[in-house]
Amino acid sequence: MTFYIQEINRFISNKIDDKKLRQQLKEHGIDARRLSRFTQLALLGALPLKPSLNENTGIYLGSPFNSPSKFDKMFNQLMDQNLPSPLDFMANINNAATFQLAQTLQLSGNSVFLAINQYNFWQPLQLALLDLENCDTQQALVGWILESDNKQAEGAYFG
Repeated sequence: MTFYIQEINRFISNKIDDKKLRQQLKEHGIDARRLSRFTQLALLGALPLKPSLNENTGIYLGSPFNSPSKFDKMFNQLMDQNLPSPLDFMANINNAATFQLAQTLQLSGNSVFLAINQYNFWQPLQLALLDLENCDTQQALVGWILESDNKQAEGAYFG
């Protein structure tokens, strides 16, 4: 079978603070106050593709780590107060970003988050192709996201 990439979008957020990310999402009608930076990057990377997506589109998302900033906040709170925040805990669930993408883009297809590294970064695309070949999804939104806590490039890339 032959598959074609219909459209791609990338969102690079170098040196954009959380407030500006929330403002950009607000322009799309999204209240991002409780969303992790990771989820905000995912939404800003995928939102421009919404007109090209049908309801049965599957989401295949890959990243080395979900949200370092939320994890650090939760870990520090746990160490200092011996009590994690339920909201921070939920934001650290890897599939939280795929849930937000599905809800915001109004998609009901398969969705999966894959932890990736430099040796297996193609796995989201490979899984999407497998689902397309097996007719388990009609269309695939494949994306890679990096939230960085050490000043390296960060952003989202979707196709």
